[in-house]
Amino acid sequence: MLKLCDEHQPNLVLTNISTKNNSSGISNDKKVKDKHGNKIKILAITDLPEITFLSQAKKANLDGLIYKNIDSETLLTFITQILNEYKLFPDNINNNNHQFNNLTEKELKILTYLCSEYEREHIAKKLNITTGTLKNYISNILNKLEFESISKLLVFCIGNGYIMPELNK
Repeated sequence: MLKLCDEHQPNLVLTNISTKNNSSGISNDKKVKDKHGNKIKILAITDLPEITFLSQAKKANLDGLIYKNIDSETLLTFITQILNEYKLFPDNINNNNHQFNNLTEKELKILTYLCSEYEREHIAKKLNITTGTLKNYISNILNKLEFESISKLLVFCIGNGYIMPELNK
């Protein structure tokens, strides 16, 4: 995609977050934004309500994130808004589960690692924290999301598409 943007200098690029081979469209988008800045607007599209996509898209300096289940008229409106210098991100990425918005970035990362079946010791090491601190984070996550067990929470998150486990750990 970077090569195409270098050659054609488009005003706007529509991208898919989930690309073939489980690669991240957001990381490809970030390369374009890092090189071209605001000269090229990028609107990412997804059909999954993955809770980390919103923060990843904002960190990558994308101009918007939308869901595929919109009609063409709405899509054209969003494109027009982005071309007019507006940023377009859903304020509430999980309409029925707004409590996910209360999680910190580290808590989201822990939840993603847990859904990806990482051992707790491995998670603690990756985050440079003790297993006791990790246990506290997990308790906070359970309290914030109002779940009584981590296993029920993980099944809920994966089953409803809120977290996509890492396939290539």
